[in-house]
Amino acid sequence: MAEEEPVRRLGVVPVPFPGEAFVSWVDTVAASLRVSRAAALGALGLPGSARFSTHQFHLSPEHLEGLQRRTGLRPAQVERMLFAFYAPTALPQLALDNGRVDQGARVSHPWLRRDHSAVCPLCVEASGGRWLLAWRLRWTFLCADHLVYLVDRCPRCGLRLYWRLEATGAGQRTHCVRPAARNGRGGRRLGTTVCGFPVAEMPALPVGDEEAVHVQRRVQALLTPADASHNETSRRLLQQFVLTIRDVAHRRSLAGLLDGMESGVIRAVYETQGQPWQPPLSWTLENGSPAAVSALVRIAARSVLSDGSEAGTLG
Repeated sequence: MAEEEPVRRLGVVPVPFPGEAFVSWVDTVAASLRVSRAAALGALGLPGSARFSTHQFHLSPEHLEGLQRRTGLRPAQVERMLFAFYAPTALPQLALDNGRVDQGARVSHPWLRRDHSAVCPLCVEASGGRWLLAWRLRWTFLCADHLVYLVDRCPRCGLRLYWRLEATGAGQRTHCVRPAARNGRGGRRLGTTVCGFPVAEMPALPVGDEEAVHVQRRVQALLTPADASHNETSRRLLQQFVLTIRDVAHRRSLAGLLDGMESGVIRAVYETQGQPWQPPLSWTLENGSPAAVSALVRIAARSVLSDGSEAGTLG
């Protein structure tokens, strides 16, 4: 019987940035090793294509153990970078009845940026190209540290940021590398030019409203798992948000809904309206910028979080 080949420990392993997304960390490993994302996955002992959607959601105990042997990262450090981190709160579809993560789960969720990410350009510049897991949720619409709304499209080519394909691998940590000649679809062909716009230079709409920051912090507290009581309350309140927003999205008039919001947010909402016969907010969640989505969350927060006696402990 052939002996099992020993696992090689990687010489240099980037430490995960606090709150970093797994795809960002893998691409950071790829950049440090000067290899492609697919090669970095292989070095980490992870099978599958470079799209590796499954790896973004969860990893098996065997893969977590293999990562620890290759990188020294504890399973808890890796799990913090996966979508399954939000299973107790925002993504209960990933959890089984016993609370454990379903290893076979596949999630298509309206509040999940599954194939792309929003970004705070100032955070990316300060961190040297690290992208946060929270930016992959539409619940996250602004950066409370830099007081700007997140950006989710390149201002030059207009395409989504941090695309999942290998053709837009490690380089997209600091630049938009969507294939400019093919409208961002499919793999990059030899000789195809890329957009190349620096992420750090992407203009972000400043936040000038305290309500927006307050709501973002309250929602972030709901998203972050804690004890069982907190998680149960968070799931219930987030579901109330979803139901309220669903109702608002079907209303035929914006009358009173955007009162007190900044002109930039109101403009972002109007820019994502559909056909004249459609409700004005019907397309905001799917196609709106983070600033536009913030309007939906704030409208819901005005009713869902109005009872400070219950929600106040979460903010």
